[in-house]
Amino acid sequence: MGTEKPANSRKKVVMVCEDEEELLEVYTKVLEMKYTVIRVASGIECIKKYLELKSKGSPIDLLFLDYNLGDMYGDSVAKKIKVLNGIKIILISAYNLDESLKEDLVKKQYIEKFIQKPIKVRQIIDEAVLAIC
Repeated sequence: MGTEKPANSRKKVVMVCEDEEELLEVYTKVLEMKYTVIRVASGIECIKKYLELKSKGSPIDLLFLDYNLGDMYGDSVAKKIKVLNGIKIILISAYNLDESLKEDLVKKQYIEKFIQKPIKVRQIIDEAVLAIC
C-alpha cells in the first residue's frame, strides 16, 4: 500500500533520428538522464521503428529529427509519421531552411518546432521538457 505508481508515471520515451554518429551519441547521453531513448540513424529506420513500437502499444512521446538524413529529408519523415497518427516532432538542421517551409510544417502540425544547429546540450533537455509536458 502506498508503493504503487500512478498509471501515467511511465518514463517518457524520446526517439532521436540523426545520421551523424557523434551527434546521435551526444543527444542520447544527454536525453538518457531523464528519458528512455531510442536511436535511429536514417529516415527509413525511423519510420519502421515508429510503426513497430506503435503496433506494440509502446508510445513515443517526442522525436528529435535531423533534416538532412542520408536516405531522405526530415520533412518527408515528419509527414509520413503524421499520417500514421504521429507524435511530437522537433526538426533539427545545420542548414538554413526556407522560412516558408518551416512555417508550413509547423502550421500543418507536422512538427512542433524547428531548431538550428549547433545545439547546446542544455537546449536539448529544455526542448524535450517543453514539448513533452
